[in-house]
Amino acid sequence: MVYKVIGMMSGSSLDGMDLVFTTLEEIGGKWGYQIEHAACIPYEEALQEKLKGAESLPSADYLVLHSDYGRYIGERVNAFIEVHHLQHKVALVASHGHTTFHMPARGMTHQLGDGATIAAVTGLPVVSDLRNLDVAFGGQGAPIV
Repeated sequence: MVYKVIGMMSGSSLDGMDLVFTTLEEIGGKWGYQIEHAACIPYEEALQEKLKGAESLPSADYLVLHSDYGRYIGERVNAFIEVHHLQHKVALVASHGHTTFHMPARGMTHQLGDGATIAAVTGLPVVSDLRNLDVAFGGQGAPIV
């Protein structure tokens, strides 16, 4: 099986969003990968501040930021596709999002960047909430990379 995927994540450093276009290949139970294109898109100061303060937002404002950040991700994915001429080459987007709450001992983690919004903006299938299943099984949800 061969998968052509755009992956993205944002770390606690808030320096920007990392994007990668990679080919993942599985042959006989062994996985390999080839990084085709990569970029780090720096955050503007206003977005950095929103992400930094997300934990203290009222719940409705937090959910609006979740959707807004999903739209931001989708727009950056579309631009990445355009710059690297990847139209009709991407099978799916894997979005880690931006971690705001991470309490695995309490069975909870949350990352900003609504996957449904990313899918709506890009028109591509999206895999998101990557830490949640591991945490639900009692894991730490990390390291995700």
